[in-house]
Amino acid sequence: MQNPKTNRENVLTRLRSEIYGGARAPGSRLVQTDLAREYGVSATPVREAMRDLVNEGLITATAHRAARVRELDPAEAVDINELRLILEPYAARQATERISPTEIAELEELHGRMPGAEGSVWVELNHRFHMIIIEATRNPTLVGILTNLRNVSRFYFEAALRADGGDYAKRDREHAAIIAALRRRDADEVEAVMAAHFSPSAELRRRLTLLEG
Repeated sequence: MQNPKTNRENVLTRLRSEIYGGARAPGSRLVQTDLAREYGVSATPVREAMRDLVNEGLITATAHRAARVRELDPAEAVDINELRLILEPYAARQATERISPTEIAELEELHGRMPGAEGSVWVELNHRFHMIIIEATRNPTLVGILTNLRNVSRFYFEAALRADGGDYAKRDREHAAIIAALRRRDADEVEAVMAAHFSPSAELRRRLTLLEG
């Protein structure tokens, strides 16, 4: 007998991954019955998973119309990038005095797996790395805001990687610098490295425009 909760989680994980990875193209239609048949489940876990992805901002849905993967919008991507550029360095500073040795060890373990990784694998490791820091703020409001921003930001980040790749080695070096500063409890350095870690908004717009053409 199938477990409805497990089916929902499996569909959610698979569909989210396909959207992030580009297998479900921006703007493409998502029909519940088609997805249920493709995934070999009933319509219920598909409907529930799609509702979760609407809440995450990865799917758009309006009454009496098919749901769609969100469209690429370089202007929105820039707006989100600018918000994160303000909030994530602040969050990193807040986390500096609150992060536990266990969490720092988790950052080191993730960082150790990044060299040689690319594409969606690297992005998933990167996402987990940054969420550990965000959650270490112990600030539920800030965690909620940044989680929502990162869900949509990741959609654009993976699209940008598909457009012309990414400088993984540079980002890995910056991760190492973040970990070292966290170990020293150097809030100024953590904040500065995190601010420098972001892609310039103009570069993000350029890369996403390549996909639109």
